[in-house]
Amino acid sequence: MAYQNLDSDEAGNGRNTANASPMTTRAIEISPNKDFKLFYTFDGVYGGEIARTAVPTVTERVADVTGATGISEFIDVTSGGHAVGFDVLNVGPAGRLSVAYTPNLDANVQSSSDRLQSGTLQTVETNAASGYSVGYSVTPGPVKVALGYTRIDQKQNATAQDATSKTLGVTYTGSGYAIGAQRTKNEGTKAALLQATSITDQVDTVAASFAANKEITLGASYSKMDRKGVAITSGPDLKVMQAVIAYNLGPVVASIAYEDAKNEPAAGTNTATASGADSQITKIKVKANF
Repeated sequence: MAYQNLDSDEAGNGRNTANASPMTTRAIEISPNKDFKLFYTFDGVYGGEIARTAVPTVTERVADVTGATGISEFIDVTSGGHAVGFDVLNVGPAGRLSVAYTPNLDANVQSSSDRLQSGTLQTVETNAASGYSVGYSVTPGPVKVALGYTRIDQKQNATAQDATSKTLGVTYTGSGYAIGAQRTKNEGTKAALLQATSITDQVDTVAASFAANKEITLGASYSKMDRKGVAITSGPDLKVMQAVIAYNLGPVVASIAYEDAKNEPAAGTNTATASGADSQITKIKVKANF
């Protein structure tokens, strides 16, 4: 099996616009039998990424509703990168074990390509980092349990901090509703940090979704992040509350999301959370599927 996604808005999705390409998520899978497959992927959901979001979501993940909160997610090695690995299926009830390995993580972790070029936004480094990620999900009855682990070996600098990420989530699905909780702990980041500036994030999220009818779905989540670091003063916990209403019109989905974040870190940085750095955002989104 092979697939290739084409995205006309790739240049606007946080990628390196100098190398932007409409050819995004792709994979090639080889299955000797129904319960085992080998894969190559770029930006595919494999390894620990299968456990990255283990709580119910409506329209988007917590970090993606606005992208403004600075909250951390589980670190994987497949997002925006080339990876190889294998999946084992039916390991337990509806179980999936996925292992991914990336031999060369880009210095610029959001670049569309792993070509090392000068004259672009990408830093020229040879084999800047490598890493592996393992994910496991199992669904015994109405309960789904998902676990993920990632380890990244940073090679840019002898004093760079290697990154590790762990996550565990549990979701219960009932008739028309789902509730779940997840804890993620990151030590270091995908982009290299020196040991003298290393950070540790622990994120706890509880979330629920409810199908009011076949057209309307409601969702709510609450997340708290505790950030510690060698070179930062520990601030108050980041707290993020979100509520979403989505209306399904068949090929068109309209949604309204409200986000209330308190004690955010400075946008786009690995700095301490700050008391009074708050935001409230309402977003209206319409998506059409063709």
